[in-house]
Amino acid sequence: MRKLIVLLSGLGASFALLPIAWALPGDGLAGTAHDFSGLSAPATGLCTFCHTPHNAQTQELLWNHMKTLNNFSWTNPQTTGGTNFPSFDGNTYQGATAKCLSCHDGSVAVGDIGWWNGGVPGAPIGAITVDPLYQVGAGGIMDDNHPVAMPFPLGGVANTYNGVTNGASSLNSGWQADPESLGIRLFSDDGFGNITAGSTPGQTGIECTSCHDVHNGPNTIGPYFLLGLLGGNTTDYICVKCHDK
Repeated sequence: MRKLIVLLSGLGASFALLPIAWALPGDGLAGTAHDFSGLSAPATGLCTFCHTPHNAQTQELLWNHMKTLNNFSWTNPQTTGGTNFPSFDGNTYQGATAKCLSCHDGSVAVGDIGWWNGGVPGAPIGAITVDPLYQVGAGGIMDDNHPVAMPFPLGGVANTYNGVTNGASSLNSGWQADPESLGIRLFSDDGFGNITAGSTPGQTGIECTSCHDVHNGPNTIGPYFLLGLLGGNTTDYICVKCHDK
């Protein structure tokens, strides 16, 4: 897997970072592309760029990173099955996807965090930019990317999520009835914009973290933090964990 190239500038310093050690899939966050500990002066912790125990920006996940102000959408109005492509506000949407895109859309510096070491940084701790290879949703345009913030036809029936319902022409038999049993993470929308981890019949959808484990946890088995393999024909293959083909 290609190493993420980052550039750190902040607190009067500007220098290229040496390549970091790489953990194997499932070995935890340390030593992965999401490990920014020690990459600034003074050094931050392993978790600080995304989370803080005090003075978080939001209660959910004790989120510490500045959010993107982009509104995300797809140009095409519908999937071939008639499911409308969604739109969502990166600053207010509660789904995990908005948090992923606060770095990966390239509009916010990775090191632009809200609180660290007992105060608000006088300047971003580091203007760490994402390698263009991993940039998604630049300018809010999500075309040519796998749909997220979308309903999943859990149990082979239409679900509603993020204000969108699976289309009438969606071939529900072409989906796994229970992707969670295969290691995929699903999410629930109560219809009032409150999104929580775990499936709920009729209210289930997918986010970026349905297929990617940003912490490289024990269920990660492929590169790119994937909860599956890049290829193959068994249910270890990431695509057939959701698509029954």
